[in-house]
Amino acid sequence: MPVWCLSAASARRGPHEWKRRDRAGLTGRSAASKFFEPWVQALDSLAQFERVEVLYWRHLSRRDLVMQSPANDGTSRGTFPLRSPARPNPIGTSIAKLVSIDRAIVTVRGLDCLDDTPLLDLKPDRALFTPNASPQPGDFQVADL
Repeated sequence: MPVWCLSAASARRGPHEWKRRDRAGLTGRSAASKFFEPWVQALDSLAQFERVEVLYWRHLSRRDLVMQSPANDGTSRGTFPLRSPARPNPIGTSIAKLVSIDRAIVTVRGLDCLDDTPLLDLKPDRALFTPNASPQPGDFQVADL
């Protein structure tokens, strides 16, 4: 269920905008979005983070490509090892700079999506998040399958 939707006035437009953002993803246009109730209260304390991870539904992407030819290089590869927006469940993610929060309006910079994109979730950037608990024995152990 989308909790907010990208503002049409500030979004990137056009089918090729997926690849035009800078590598760091933190410059470029700002995008202002209005959160739907009851999720406005969920924004409490988010402003303490400099960057956020935004998950969104790439609503205009194709969902039927099992094999793809990246950059038309003449080779075919499976969809999963590629960063292409064409996916069976086209969930996108971007790390964006949190510009401001004004009640239900959240403004970010560096979001890599198109006009009217349904946004699914918003989280602090993992690189900025320090867990409250100290590491415990077994936290980083991985069992062989």
